[in-house]
Amino acid sequence: MKTIKFDPRIFISPPYIKCPKCGKNSFGILMICDDHYCRRCKECLYPRGIEPAARYPLPNLNKKIIYIDQFAISNMMKILNPATRAYKKRSLDNFWLRLFERLDSLCKLQLIICPDSSFHTDESLLSPYFEPLKRMYELLSHGVSFYDHETIKRFQIYEHAKNWISGEAEKELNLDVHSIVHGKINAWQDRLIISVNLQYEVDWIDDLRKIREKTHKGLSEVFKRWQSEKNKTFDDWFNEESMAFGRVTLQIYLNYLERFAEISAGYVEPTMNDIIPPSSVILIHSIHDAFRKAGVQDSDIWHETVEYLTSPSLKNIPFIKISSMLYASLARKAAAGRKKPPTQGLANDIAFISVLLPYCDAMFIDKECHSYLKEKPLSDAIDYGTKVFSLNNKEEFLEYLDEIEIKASKEHLDKVNEVYGETWRAPYTTLYKEQRE
Repeated sequence: MKTIKFDPRIFISPPYIKCPKCGKNSFGILMICDDHYCRRCKECLYPRGIEPAARYPLPNLNKKIIYIDQFAISNMMKILNPATRAYKKRSLDNFWLRLFERLDSLCKLQLIICPDSSFHTDESLLSPYFEPLKRMYELLSHGVSFYDHETIKRFQIYEHAKNWISGEAEKELNLDVHSIVHGKINAWQDRLIISVNLQYEVDWIDDLRKIREKTHKGLSEVFKRWQSEKNKTFDDWFNEESMAFGRVTLQIYLNYLERFAEISAGYVEPTMNDIIPPSSVILIHSIHDAFRKAGVQDSDIWHETVEYLTSPSLKNIPFIKISSMLYASLARKAAAGRKKPPTQGLANDIAFISVLLPYCDAMFIDKECHSYLKEKPLSDAIDYGTKVFSLNNKEEFLEYLDEIEIKASKEHLDKVNEVYGETWRAPYTTLYKEQRE
């Protein structure tokens, strides 16, 4: 039987101050928690045993929530990572290094947080640099992750369904960013980031790639139809897109019931895809739950559900409103003569923007979607107070980030130095070089 001994001193780090017990300049940081931190002496280990913990309160934070699109994560990784071809060729714009330095420093100053998302994970899995990309977005998110997009959609639908059945369809949704993230946004961060690397099956990644290709093929076919719709208006396309969600949801549910009946009768053998129901099935069950809690009888549940999912009021749900307007903008461009088909990543861009934009203070996104959001009527109708940036106005984004630090109080910056040390804010530009050594 082996005994493993840990020296508690390895967990004590700078900055050091004078120890109240032994008098040495060795009273360092033992741990940093959400709203306080603890010190311990690296020499005499004070406090120990029954001695009261050396606990110090930390002030409340109000971090800016900034979402960074995958293409920016990728470029920041490449400009720092010696293992990439772009790094070796020095082919990337120095903007990406400057952006990383500002984001990393502001995160360390406890002024911003850049939550990661399932979109980051999915996009990274399709890249040969999955682990380096994961390292980048986890560094900036520090354990704060948005729920997956289907869950956020379901939350929005659930809240809206409650309002609709109560006759308050126009009421603002009772849903803020703290309701849709794992982790605490306004917590003081520990120095350490604990990450788990899961082993993703090759078949699962292949399925992910096939789904993306199928989605792109479908959008390309719709784009061809839009090119011929010269007499339609923006509102025509917006209404078409916004009303499609409910109909598609109902159809998927009916298809699932039909499939389930065939499996139950023994007509077909179930597959792995039959084990977990489609998101539309879970969504409708969520709507039923909202209606039951509002007093709707089971005998009326389906009548109300169909009426709800075919109601024009759905266009006011944030993710439906935003995505429908973005697609209507693309349709308007197609009808006006655009020849270039949509890129493979456009559907993914619209998906994450539509579910995450209302919960961010700022977003750095693709140029195409950024240009759509600046056009009317989107610039007027999609107003959640979110500042949107892209390579179209990249210097403005850096100025926005600079302004965040400029507005930080001296008391806040002094507290960061007290807890982490004066060199803590230095950007981690050796992120990948140290891993290679």
